[in-house]
Amino acid sequence: MEYHHTETPEVDGLYRRHAPIGSETCWLHFTAASKVDLERLLDALSVHPLAKRRLLFGTDIPMADEYERSLFLSLFVIRPELRTAKIYLLATERYVISYMEEDDPLVENVKERLLYHREHALHPGYVLYYFLDITAIRFLQVIDDIADCIQALESQVFKTPFANEIGRNIYRWKIRIHELRQVAEAQEETVKTIQHATLPYINAETNPYMQDVAGRFSRVTAALDAFKESLSGIFDLQLSLKSDHMNVIMKTLTLVSVIFMPMTFIAGVYGMNFAVMPELKWKYGYGFALLLMATTAVLIALYFKKKGWWGENGTKEK
Repeated sequence: MEYHHTETPEVDGLYRRHAPIGSETCWLHFTAASKVDLERLLDALSVHPLAKRRLLFGTDIPMADEYERSLFLSLFVIRPELRTAKIYLLATERYVISYMEEDDPLVENVKERLLYHREHALHPGYVLYYFLDITAIRFLQVIDDIADCIQALESQVFKTPFANEIGRNIYRWKIRIHELRQVAEAQEETVKTIQHATLPYINAETNPYMQDVAGRFSRVTAALDAFKESLSGIFDLQLSLKSDHMNVIMKTLTLVSVIFMPMTFIAGVYGMNFAVMPELKWKYGYGFALLLMATTAVLIALYFKKKGWWGENGTKEK
């Protein structure tokens, strides 16, 4: 298979100069800078009008469409920061034409694989496989990165359960994962569609490879579903930790109130100022009242401690 990367619109007669000879096939890659050449080539090849329109203007979702003697394939490539880029492929018996708005390392990765497996370069189906395979590998790499981020988020919940930023991060991650899952699921269905295609270059020889790619995208969608459940679990965990902490605060305030209740009662009794109250004229009455309050408070606190209601001594409630 010959590979040609057209970067400038100065190529004239591209179809004639790069036409396959004999049983050869030709892979041509175009970018926005060479879109004019792509249009001329499609006219020369007499490509189906719908296939031509799809290749030039793209689609909003990953998909595969079969036309007369050609197959259109739309792929979404994952990029850093979870951004996606689109690449469009048109495969015929003799040509594989790829188009991206701007270059991506994916194209060079496919080229390197074809150079390493030269026997596969004779078959357009393998070019499609390499595009799909590298796309799936990129998704799996992103899955590993997301797993690390979610694990870090879970650890942060235990360190700072009251941080509002955690809830916002969970919400943002849910949106990203939902978008990625839609793309991954669509690409999985795209691969399954290719497996059942009846075109000459999609045959029993390439089907096992396509099944392998479909399995990888299936792993991606399963992992993204698991991430959504994990994020929901982390959010529930944060709410639970907040609730537990608030319960501890309310418990502490309640115990302090209970300790001060008998002290308030004693102070209230000796503050009634009835005429016949012997302790009011007693020399040690003030000290006795304070000692009685302190003793009562200490006894109640010790009782709470013994029951396991005060502090975290590991004792069970009796």
